Amino acid sequence: MRRSITAAGAFLLALFIFPSPALPVLYIDINAPGGKRMPIAVADVVVGRGDPSLSRGIPKILSDDLVLTDLFDLIPPTAHIETVTGAHFSGKPLSFPGWKMIGAEAVVIGLAEERGGRLSIEMRLYDATRGTLLLAKRYAGTPAQLSSIVHRFANEIVYTFTGVRGVFGTAIAFTARPAKSRGKELYIVGMDGKDLRKVTDNRSYNLFPRWSPDGQWLAYTSFRTGAPIVYLRNVSTGAEKEVVRFGGSKAPGGFSPDGAWLYAGVSRDGNSDIYRVRVVGGSVEKVEGGWGLDVSPSPSPDGRRVAFVSDRGGSPQIYVKTIGIPGETRISSRTSFATSPSWSPAGDRIAYTARTGGRFIIATVAPDGSDPREVASAPDGDCKDPSFSPDGRSLVYTYRKRGYSALKIISSDGRRQRTLVSGMENAGSPAWSPGR
Repeated sequence: MRRSITAAGAFLLALFIFPSPALPVLYIDINAPGGKRMPIAVADVVVGRGDPSLSRGIPKILSDDLVLTDLFDLIPPTAHIETVTGAHFSGKPLSFPGWKMIGAEAVVIGLAEERGGRLSIEMRLYDATRGTLLLAKRYAGTPAQLSSIVHRFANEIVYTFTGVRGVFGTAIAFTARPAKSRGKELYIVGMDGKDLRKVTDNRSYNLFPRWSPDGQWLAYTSFRTGAPIVYLRNVSTGAEKEVVRFGGSKAPGGFSPDGAWLYAGVSRDGNSDIYRVRVVGGSVEKVEGGWGLDVSPSPSPDGRRVAFVSDRGGSPQIYVKTIGIPGETRISSRTSFATSPSWSPAGDRIAYTARTGGRFIIATVAPDGSDPREVASAPDGDCKDPSFSPDGRSLVYTYRKRGYSALKIISSDGRRQRTLVSGMENAGSPAWSPGR
């Protein structure tokens, strides 16, 4: 599998055009509760040639991205007192006292040109307080790749100020019931809630999407032939192959970090155990089994351990096992029902669904079972099926109440929440794609 998640094989060229900091500036401490937001101004982009709407369109995409992080306060364009021109890209300095006067601590300017169906965009980020250039990049692509280009620069801004890669341009796969259908199809939507598209269209049940580490493939279970089979589907080309056909019921749980193995819960002889299957070659290894039903495996980021659900203790609970070593540790507690484990990218937390007070909530816990925390709950519905963002700062999950379902994104500390998808019937089983 190629090491790229670029949608639809899109080609983008990004070049540093000025020396940029080798290390992030780290102006924002993302771990500080209630930390200060960075006041930032995103100026209208100078359009040298091409569609004049790029002037406002590019800042709009970039501003929407930065607002989603909850790390920045956008200075409204009506407050800007300097008009950026082409001269600012050929030596004329910005009026930093003016930008500071309106409260901006950072300023973004851009220059765009469109020639012969090709787009060239130069973007710069300045420290308005010091009057210094922090970041400058030039991108080339097609007009259809405009959003991807701007998402990339938004990720660069986040990294410059925090030291953590942004997640703009990532996507969430999920399942939902289409209108006038009894089945469920796979869908993909951008992490900003845009670019929703249907992935499968076979009027059957297509369940449990899981991303490969390179973001090029989705593993999922489909009943389209009458029996459950786990397929791998290329999200760009639609090409598919069977990867788990043996056993009865079966559901993918996650890939090994190198993408070589797919973990799955598979029933054989009336019992469900944890297996891993080589994506190329198809060899099979049993990872965990014995008395009780074992399902929903989630490999750790280092590939050494796997979290899974087992009812061996009398009720579904989360366990962690070191691969190849006998024994496992139960890590869920204070609940009679725990399912859907999802390991954080840093490996320090495991999110899962827990039942408490008659409702399902989202909780996280350290891999050794210590420090359990409630992250998401609702007084009028259930919160289920968490999946971490690539930067570990957020979780996407399913929210359901009578006659209504939605996908929501919440920060991993539970402080910030927004609705990603609503209005679709029986939406659920979200899985966040890898980072770029």
